[in-house]
Amino acid sequence: RETLENDYDRIVRGMAYPFGTTSDEVVEVLKQCGIAYSRTVESTEKFTIPTDWLRMPATCHHKNPRLMELSRNFVENPGNRGPLLFYVWGHSYEFEADNNWNVIEEFAEYIGGKDDIWYATNIEVYDYIAAYNQLQFSTDVSKVYNPTAVTLYFEYGGVAYSVAPGETLTI
Repeated sequence: RETLENDYDRIVRGMAYPFGTTSDEVVEVLKQCGIAYSRTVESTEKFTIPTDWLRMPATCHHKNPRLMELSRNFVENPGNRGPLLFYVWGHSYEFEADNNWNVIEEFAEYIGGKDDIWYATNIEVYDYIAAYNQLQFSTDVSKVYNPTAVTLYFEYGGVAYSVAPGETLTI
């Protein structure tokens, strides 16, 4: 981590497991090193928010034959299922080696440019969810307080809300 931070003048807080290999021991070391998330090669074909960020699964790999079906499901059927995450992983060298740039181009053309989708990096998603999890609700859920420095969005009772940093909002 220190070498990467020095080489790139950035704070490194995440990674992907080489070849997807990990263990409980490796996860413990990552915690001690201050790593916030680490992507596995597990594909769930679901849009759930990770609960174990150091064993972060993806929705699918870009070579998944169901990629476009999953994309359509994500875009066209959001429903009232709460926050969703569509996470596709892959490596740029695979597009060249497998001569399948068309796969990611079709996906990007379909999923890109939509006003109701937030396109974010892994660490941006992690940081937002960490902030979201700090929202404080009154016992009767009539008020919410945002103790973070980020405007947060949520839906409750079919109504969309945003709560600014430091704001207490009556729901």
